[in-house]
Amino acid sequence: MNARQSRERSVGRGGRWLAGLLLMSVSLAVLAGNLALTKHNLTPSGPGPVKETARSGLCVFCHTPHHAQATRALWNRNLPGITYQLYQSPTMKAQPGQPTGASRLCLSCHDGVLALGSVRMPTPGSQFTLGPLTGPGSLGTNLSDDHPVSITYDSALAALQGQLVDPVTLPPAIHLDQNGQLQCTACHDPHEEINPDFLRMDDRYGNLCTACHQIPFWRGSIHATSTQTWTGAGTPPWPQPGFPTVGENACLSCHRPHGAGHPQWLMSQMDEPSNCTLCHDGTAAQKDVATEFLKPFHHPIESAQWTHRPDEDPVTMVRHVTCADCHNPHAATASPSAPGALTVGGSQQQVSGVSIAGAVVQAATYKYEICLKCHGLQEPSTPGILRQDATRNIRLRLDPANPSYHPVAAIGKNPTITGLDPKYTSASQIGCIDCHDNDTWTAGGTQPRGPHGSNFRYLLAQQYQADDPVVESYANYALCYKCHDRATLLNSTTGFPHNRHLVLDQASCAACHDAHGSRNNRALVDFMLRTRAGLPVVTPSSSGLLKFVPGATRGHGTCYLTCHGHDHNPSVY
Repeated sequence: MNARQSRERSVGRGGRWLAGLLLMSVSLAVLAGNLALTKHNLTPSGPGPVKETARSGLCVFCHTPHHAQATRALWNRNLPGITYQLYQSPTMKAQPGQPTGASRLCLSCHDGVLALGSVRMPTPGSQFTLGPLTGPGSLGTNLSDDHPVSITYDSALAALQGQLVDPVTLPPAIHLDQNGQLQCTACHDPHEEINPDFLRMDDRYGNLCTACHQIPFWRGSIHATSTQTWTGAGTPPWPQPGFPTVGENACLSCHRPHGAGHPQWLMSQMDEPSNCTLCHDGTAAQKDVATEFLKPFHHPIESAQWTHRPDEDPVTMVRHVTCADCHNPHAATASPSAPGALTVGGSQQQVSGVSIAGAVVQAATYKYEICLKCHGLQEPSTPGILRQDATRNIRLRLDPANPSYHPVAAIGKNPTITGLDPKYTSASQIGCIDCHDNDTWTAGGTQPRGPHGSNFRYLLAQQYQADDPVVESYANYALCYKCHDRATLLNSTTGFPHNRHLVLDQASCAACHDAHGSRNNRALVDFMLRTRAGLPVVTPSSSGLLKFVPGATRGHGTCYLTCHGHDHNPSVY
């Protein structure tokens, strides 16, 4: 190489170096210009409420060119040895560790331990006076209620967890550290605040959350698309001022990435039911479901809180009930069930259940399968009627293999049944909700439907007196007479023995019949031995027999028992 070529190469290298330096200077100038407009500008001219009174440089609160912390980014703050309490969840597949990388740098201010003015190299001639960060921006050292950070987010984790986007396909706005770890800077850009809270993306409609989280069925769910607004009454259901509609607030209607009310799953409210009832009290959702749980009989969602798990097994789970046992908030839609439909409707889509055969189903097809998840696998622990067949497992009583059952899982076995309301025939099927429902619900009304609460025991839609004795009246047996024609049933000729037992002897329907089904007899016959209060009703006859012998034709039979002081030894009907 001659001298001329050497000089040209040297000039070329210098030119490229100069161009690079110029580009860096321009980038830093743009960066500083953006930073100056944000709350991270802690100089006296900063736009935020927290700022220094002493003269200071713009970048000095985080960076210094000399004597920086031996970590990264020429950090101008010390990093004291703090052990943080980390986020935990029984369904999380990642293994978070103590904060590292960019998250550790962010926490040097946002854990509220060191004063904001406590920098390694302050602006020459200035005495900083800013104290530790306070308010919502101070996360403290307990990070269990904050989105986990310092986790390795790779394709393997996405595949293992099943509801994470493969990081290879993340949008450009989401920034992972060079080692593939998810840090605070994945969601927040500390140098510019194009979006509130330094978010890297507009989070309207949950766009930032769903950049990483791919929840099945979420996009078409009511919580992702609803245009309902908050009326302004009661407690705000989402961070204020928030977006106008439920759909726009999306994930933030129920979750908080920082300072969650309940740490696991980052739920917004400390009280589990409130995560649903804040909206479903008529202040955002159209119908007031919350009030139903104030009725004397209701599904006890206030007990055993935070027992439910998204991955729970109905066979082994601790007994409990919560809104999420019957409704999947990520999949529910506003599509109503067709009148009389037995299959699940929009509000119960993608909810697990138990089939009539006792098998767990991940997504119930029939409404009764959701009920059987709690009422079909084990005996209830609450007080109840004791019958000759001692089981109170509803699935076993509704089994279509039984001699008789109410037609929930299949049409009934009596093709010649008479005395039904004209709306029903021997080929009709009914659902659990036909008997267990809001007692104030009416078709076309404003009240919510469903077994949330009732003024009648057992969450019944209408009165059904199951004690004994009971004075016969339409009011006392309104639930039975919803389907069974009272005049036909009580006819002194065609309605015998009902007329005799109900009207004359004041025996209740429940004394002879179990409303769900009988594993031993036709016509739902299963004698009540004791009432719910433990009082005796039906006992053996004088010959020691207690049984029903069906007659040759339906509607006829022979009873051996003692009831209301009458010895049936036997009585033929």
